[in-house]
Amino acid sequence: MGRLLVWGVLVLFCLFPGLGRADEISELKAMVKQLIKQNQALSAKVKELEKRLEAYERKQVVSKAASAAAPEEEKWYDRIEVGLSVASVVQGVVGVDKDLANLHAHAGREPAGAADLVMTDEDKAYAAASIDLELSTEFSETDRALVLLEMGSGKNPESEIPSFSGIIDEAISMVPVETDDGDVRISEAWYEKDFPVGPGKFRLRFGKIDITTEVDQNAYANDENAQFLSPAFVNNPAVEWASYSFGIVLAYEAENWGLTLGYEDADSSWDNLFDYPFLVAQLSLSPKLAGLSGNYRFYVWYQGEKHLEWDELEDYFAGRKEKPENDDPAWGIGLSLDQQLTENIGFFFRYGYRGKDLVGYAAYDEEGNFILDDTDFSYGFKHAFTGGFSLAGALWGRGDDEVGLGFAYFVMDDDYEDYWEAKGVYAARLALDPVHEHPHDVKDEYHVEIYYRFQYNENLAFTPDFQYTWNPAGLDDDGFWVFSLRGFWEF
Repeated sequence: MGRLLVWGVLVLFCLFPGLGRADEISELKAMVKQLIKQNQALSAKVKELEKRLEAYERKQVVSKAASAAAPEEEKWYDRIEVGLSVASVVQGVVGVDKDLANLHAHAGREPAGAADLVMTDEDKAYAAASIDLELSTEFSETDRALVLLEMGSGKNPESEIPSFSGIIDEAISMVPVETDDGDVRISEAWYEKDFPVGPGKFRLRFGKIDITTEVDQNAYANDENAQFLSPAFVNNPAVEWASYSFGIVLAYEAENWGLTLGYEDADSSWDNLFDYPFLVAQLSLSPKLAGLSGNYRFYVWYQGEKHLEWDELEDYFAGRKEKPENDDPAWGIGLSLDQQLTENIGFFFRYGYRGKDLVGYAAYDEEGNFILDDTDFSYGFKHAFTGGFSLAGALWGRGDDEVGLGFAYFVMDDDYEDYWEAKGVYAARLALDPVHEHPHDVKDEYHVEIYYRFQYNENLAFTPDFQYTWNPAGLDDDGFWVFSLRGFWEF
């Protein structure tokens, strides 16, 4: 615009030279020169503004791209995951020897009266239900935490029917638990951190833990909600596991192997935490055989609670002691393996050995007197073998279904056999009261379980289950049947 004005004035004076005097012409020329300078300065400012605007626009583009590439960082509470599951089971038990069940409940002695009977029917039905609520979050790639809340109610057949293999895992039956029906139990509440080292990482977990989630794992026999019901196939029955208490786990995990060290308070008392420790050390190997996955776990364990030893009980029956004491800890070794045989068929096996000649736990009344009838005989076997197969439903066109077949074998302890058959030092005391003392033949216990898990939809599964136990609790008997239907819903 300034240039047009200057050229317009010049043209005007050239065309009409007589329009003004010489001094006016000089003045006009000066004004023209001033306008030209101002126009040049204005042009320079416009160019500078154009450069600044271009640079600003480039920064805006880069900033938008960076914002798109790196969204706002989430907080840990935004990453909380919630898992909810409901399990229910109905069981029918058929063919129980009720007289044998009552004798076992009273250490081989006949119950004093009807009030002392634990089993009054050979056939009986039971039911139980449980609800799990799991809250977990990751504070970072190496820090995480979990809280597991459980509640439920029901009746566990094992409170009335003796066997070493068991009938239903307590995580479903919710028996025994330290709460009343409908109360909520905090089963797990822990914090965990990883420390990358070499080809793997160290993992530290502490808080209220379940040690069976860290050792004795098995791909085909470890989940009471989706696989076998009997506790003999959920974890090693020869191990006296601690249950939901304060613990610490330190594990080193590499690609194909791992080492786990675990501690848990054995008596779950939350005081004198290290007086009765449950300790375990596990080496795990995960090779691939012909391209098929497998896991091989070897472990040793120590249970620090005090148990009754057979020598103590023998002294009592021989008249050398009036009060046998719980004085000895327990220990043992275990093996858990799972191996793919084909893409849709898996094999599992566990072995457990108890390294101490223990009875179980001696019972006492309020005055501290020994009560034979209430003494626990849970250590009646020395060796436990469990194994079986898992078949994926893809074999018959239902990829989410599964069939499981398990077999358990318990080798009885010689001292346990001597006690029930009234051999050695036990015979003299048993012969004093032949009416109420009942010697019984002892044989190894066998247990079989078969289930079919029918996946109805993404969240709901139904599992018909069949179990049979020979010589329950090692006492010579034809055995009993258990028919179960489990429903499991998870969200």
